Order: sequence, then structure tokens, then C-alpha cells
Amino acid sequence: MICFSGQMTTKPFATRVIEAIAAKKISAAELSRMSGVSYDIINKLKQRPESSTNADAGRKLAAALGIEWDGDVAVTSLGVGGNTDFDLVNVYDVQAGAGGGVVVYDEEAVGQLAFPRGYLRGLTRANPDHLGIISVKGDSMLPTLADDDVVMVDRSKCDLSYDGLFVIRDGGDALLVKRIGRASQRGFVTIISDNRNIYPSVEKSLQDIEVVGRVIWRGGKV
Repeated sequence: MICFSGQMTTKPFATRVIEAIAAKKISAAELSRMSGVSYDIINKLKQRPESSTNADAGRKLAAALGIEWDGDVAVTSLGVGGNTDFDLVNVYDVQAGAGGGVVVYDEEAVGQLAFPRGYLRGLTRANPDHLGIISVKGDSMLPTLADDDVVMVDRSKCDLSYDGLFVIRDGGDALLVKRIGRASQRGFVTIISDNRNIYPSVEKSLQDIEVVGRVIWRGGKV
């Protein structure tokens, strides 16, 4: 069982932001000016009431709207039979493009997911501090990964001599999630999109690729 951060007895922070905006009859742009929080962050909370935000933005929004900020509360782990033997994995407001890369500037953790320790150890022996959960944008990795899926990245696994799904930077700031395979030339790898009818594979020099980590788990909408 995977548990989200925060108290289970209160509404999600994004929901309370939406309700406060409606009650005060202000726009997202007005709230941005009042709080000093970017319009994009506020708009994301309005469009995705289940989403979270970073502590600095949360505190500013709470102060501007006169609501409680509970994002500093420790994760509440819920398990079968009262089991609290969990590992916490940071969630980042970061997207890896399954298609064209998504430029990323903000890599501050915005929350945590709790995984039963035995379950996580079945995925990797890495320290949970070396793991991170990010979202996927685009359709190039269909049917393996869909737009808005989330993936867990093991940043201790950066060896491209093994085939698998990796998050990489391909010669720039943009992040990509791609399948890595063998290439016809020494010192190269093949960057593969699973949606091969639309996105052809390409060979790239290892010197042109920065490896962020290997994808070891995915979650998505039903």
C-alpha cells in the first residue's frame, strides 16, 4: 500500500486553496501578486486538486489566503495491521519527456510517498535517499509509459552498459525517459522509444549523454 504525505483527516492543501480562492472571489493572477507565488504553481493546484507544492510556496499561499499550511507535518504511514515499517521516497515537481525533452529548473522535493520496506527492497537495494519520483510527459514510450504516469528513478544506477529504461539528459537541460539498447558502434548506445511507429530510434555517443538514473517502478492513472 502506498500512502501520500499529510494527515488523512483533512482536505488536501490544493483543495483548500481552490475553496479559498472561490470564497474570496479572486483570480489565480491576483493570488500570485498577493502571495509572491508563481501563477504556474497556483494554476497547477487549481487544475489538479490532488497535487502538492513545495513548502515555501505552500506557506506563502496559506498566509495570503488565511488557511492552514500542513505541509511540514511528518508523513503518516498507514499499513495493514498497524505496520509502520516504511521507507519514504521523495517526490519532485519534475517532468521527463517521453518524446521531446522537458526543460527542468526546479528540483525541490514537493512531497514523499511511503512504501513498505520489503516492497521497496524487492525493487532495489539502493538507499531511499538515492531514489526519486517524477512524472512523465509525452507519448513516445507508449505502451510502457503513458502521459502523466509517474516513475521511480534509482540515481545510483547510471551504468548504460545494461539495457533498460533510464532518465537521461541528451546534450542539454532537457530530461528524457528512454529505453537504452546496444549500438552498432563502440562507445555509443541506442536511444529507443517504445512507440516506434512514430519515434525512430537513434544512436548517441556515451559522451553526449548524462545519466540521471534508471527507472525501476511506474505508477499511473486507471
